[in-house]
Amino acid sequence: MKSNRLQSDLVVLQKYTVEDLHQLFEAIRVSIDRVYPWLPWCHPNYTITETEEWLKTRPQRWDEGKEFGFSIRDRQGAIVGGCGIGIRSLPWSGNLGYWLKTGATGKGYATEATKLLVQFGIQELQLKRIEIVASVENFSSQKVAVRSGAFKEGVSRNRLLIHSKFHDAIVYSFIPQDFDR
Repeated sequence: MKSNRLQSDLVVLQKYTVEDLHQLFEAIRVSIDRVYPWLPWCHPNYTITETEEWLKTRPQRWDEGKEFGFSIRDRQGAIVGGCGIGIRSLPWSGNLGYWLKTGATGKGYATEATKLLVQFGIQELQLKRIEIVASVENFSSQKVAVRSGAFKEGVSRNRLLIHSKFHDAIVYSFIPQDFDR
């Protein structure tokens, strides 16, 4: 059984549910200008129907072991972003992603969420590799990766396709041995 809730003194990560619809949609809508350049699913005309349809897919993706998504909440329970680990073609490897609501940046939420997710990925999912892949132009995501203790592996050219534009990406990783030290 995988944890539905992860927490620290700063944040609570909670498995997405359909009850998150309105709060999640509002967090996305107010953040579009800032996150649009970096997230393929985000666009200026993003609708509540898109959020609703996406939320409906979460239980099946979780049960299939393909995606483990969480809302990022402050200690009062307000959604301040989202994060998750997607399992790719290699069942022992995952891709970790995160985004924050405009106004919630600079408070350590994404860094703390990343640390909790890495622990979840290694301990509960038994992953042997977790990647963070960020555009070389996305300095905020790079800062989160560094602050969370990820190992910087290098630049992969044309690694990301976002809104019909290819981006070189910096690849960061975590492996279980990182925590043996």
